[in-house]
Amino acid sequence: MNTKTKFGKITAVICLGLLLASCATAMVEGEKWLNSKQGNPEVNISGTWLSSEWGLAKFEQNEREVTGTLGDYPVKGVVSGSSIYLLMWWGNKADYSAELKALDKDTLQGSYCKYSIIDELQEKARQEEEAGKLSESRPLIKSISLKRTSTSQ
Repeated sequence: MNTKTKFGKITAVICLGLLLASCATAMVEGEKWLNSKQGNPEVNISGTWLSSEWGLAKFEQNEREVTGTLGDYPVKGVVSGSSIYLLMWWGNKADYSAELKALDKDTLQGSYCKYSIIDELQEKARQEEEAGKLSESRPLIKSISLKRTSTSQ
C-alpha cells in the first residue's frame, strides 16, 4: 500500500470519528439544562416503567435527582414539579433528551429528541411555525409515554 493511500484511509477514519463524536449533545450542556430545572419535586418516579417507544425503564429518584435506564440507555435526570427531564447518554454524550409530565402517579407522557436539548428544539419549531415556515424541527420531536409496572421502596 502506498503512502498516499495509507494517509487517505487514516484521514477518513479520523474524520468519521470526529463526525460521530460531534453528533450528540455534550453531557456538560445536558447537565446545564437539567440544572436549570429548579422546582421542588411533586412526584416520585422510582420504579419500573414500560414504554412502547423504548421498552423497559427503571428509575431511582433521590429527592429531585433521577438515575436509571430507559431501553438500552443509562439515564440521568431531574424532577421539577410534576415534570421530568431526562438525558439518555452513552460515554460523555447525551444522545437523547426528554421532557415528560406526570399525568398521574402511574403515567408519564411527553416528548423526546435525538442529539438536541428538547426545550431548544421545541422553541425552534415554535419560532418556525410563528414565522409561517414549514417547521424542519417539528418532525425531529417524538412522543413518548410510560406506564408504571411497579414501584421501588
